[in-house]
Amino acid sequence: MELDNLDKKILYLLDTDGRISLKTIAKKSHTSAEVVRYRIARLQKEGVIKKFISLVNFSELGYIGHGVFCSFRGDKEREKGVKLLAEHDRIYWLAELGGSYDLAFAIMAKDTYEFYDILNHLKEKLDILLGTWEVAIRIRLIQFPRTYLLQEEEKRSERLPYFGKALGYRQIDEIDFKILKRISQDARLEVNALAVSSGLPPSTAAFRLKKLEKNQVIQGYAPQIVCQNYGYQSYQLFLRVDNLNEQKRANIFQYCASNPNVVFLVETLGKWNFEIIYEVGNQRELQKQMANLRQRFPWLAQMETDIIFDHYLKYDQFPLNRSIGSNQSIS
Repeated sequence: MELDNLDKKILYLLDTDGRISLKTIAKKSHTSAEVVRYRIARLQKEGVIKKFISLVNFSELGYIGHGVFCSFRGDKEREKGVKLLAEHDRIYWLAELGGSYDLAFAIMAKDTYEFYDILNHLKEKLDILLGTWEVAIRIRLIQFPRTYLLQEEEKRSERLPYFGKALGYRQIDEIDFKILKRISQDARLEVNALAVSSGLPPSTAAFRLKKLEKNQVIQGYAPQIVCQNYGYQSYQLFLRVDNLNEQKRANIFQYCASNPNVVFLVETLGKWNFEIIYEVGNQRELQKQMANLRQRFPWLAQMETDIIFDHYLKYDQFPLNRSIGSNQSIS
């Protein structure tokens, strides 16, 4: 699909706030709410917008993200592996790559032992299917809006959705669980519809949703944007930094925050220190990005790149399956 300036403006505004009203988008885009409604529906039909999700910071609930990168021994094995991983209730991200790895997925676990236990169970089922594995503990992830969609220079918000950092241990009850489960994969759901689908009074649903936002369990709302469907491509860059310190960490963050083509920054503990996801028009643009990065930071020790064929085989930051009706809290 070829995007015109109005499509790009609408997509950018949704990317900064997935629950923004049609009226507000119309006002900022100098058009009508009906035109906005039509354009969003078309973006969904053409596969540019896959769905709208809630950005849940599960570290506030006591969970840690662990990235796993792997390769398969063949196409049949890959299909079996994707199905098993997509159905697992602790896997919140699953992507198809090309390069050093075939697949990447991320597991949420309360501690290292639980992650080790989940990974070993997966290995038992997938051992004959997989070639190599690499694990990276996700310290923090920051999501940036796609300012490259706009013609004019746009400063990125100082408050960006993030996941990770220090662990929290907030307790959520069955009502919170229902709300998170419902809205995590349908972020534009209106409060009345959320209340009905969750079996709650509208006032309760609205109050609990606001509380989850205030407590930063919900960091924001965004569309799942498939840039390949408007002619762009995603690349994941793996960076290793020798003698990493706070100044180098700040430099990497400032670079990503000011680069309109960077959509994710992940700080990790493992083979590399950072993962940067770019969305660019072609391979040549990526090469320019990498050359600029090397020139700007001569202390980078190693860089690896994988193309991302499908970033959203699964992306659900609240994938937990717990029987409704349980009185236990998630800790």
